[in-house]
Amino acid sequence: MKLLSYLIIFILIFTSGCTPIKKGKVNFINNKKIPAKVIPKKEKYSKYGNPKTYKVFGIQYRTLKTHIGYKEKGIASWYGKKFHGKLTSTREVYDMYEITAAHKTLPIPCYAKVTNMTNKRSIIVRVNDRGPFKKGRIIDLSYAAAKKLGIIKKGTAEVYVQAINVLDN
Repeated sequence: MKLLSYLIIFILIFTSGCTPIKKGKVNFINNKKIPAKVIPKKEKYSKYGNPKTYKVFGIQYRTLKTHIGYKEKGIASWYGKKFHGKLTSTREVYDMYEITAAHKTLPIPCYAKVTNMTNKRSIIVRVNDRGPFKKGRIIDLSYAAAKKLGIIKKGTAEVYVQAINVLDN
C-alpha cells in the first residue's frame, strides 16, 4: 500500500511539474488583472507534492523539511500558457496570471522573495509547484511573476531567492 502511495505521488509530481516555455514573442490574452503583490500568510505544507524524495529525469531530489533559512542565487526561468489550467504539485490549478513559482526542493506551499540581479526588481511569490527540471535553473516563475521581474523577453535571469518566514499573527 505504501509503495502504491509513493507511486501515485511520483506520477502526480512528474506529470504536473512545470518547465519554462520557449523564448520569443509572447502575446497572451490577459482577461485577468495581474495582482499587485502577494501577501504571505501562514499555511500548512501540502500533503501533496512534498515527498521526502522523488526522481525526475533520473535525478533524485530531496524535499527540504522547512523553508526557513533557505536562500540561493541562480537562474530563474518562467512558465506560462502550456501549463495554464493544469494541476500543480499541490493539486491547485496553475494560473499563469497569479504570482507563483515552482521549486525543486522547497516544501510547498511557502513564500519566497525573488530579486532580479540585473534590474534589482523584487517580488514575493507563493511557491506551489515543482520544477524547474532543466539543468542550471533554481526557480520557475509564473508568467505574472516573470513579467513583474522583467524577464519575459529574455526568458531567464540571474536571481536571488530567499524564503520568507511567516510569523504567527
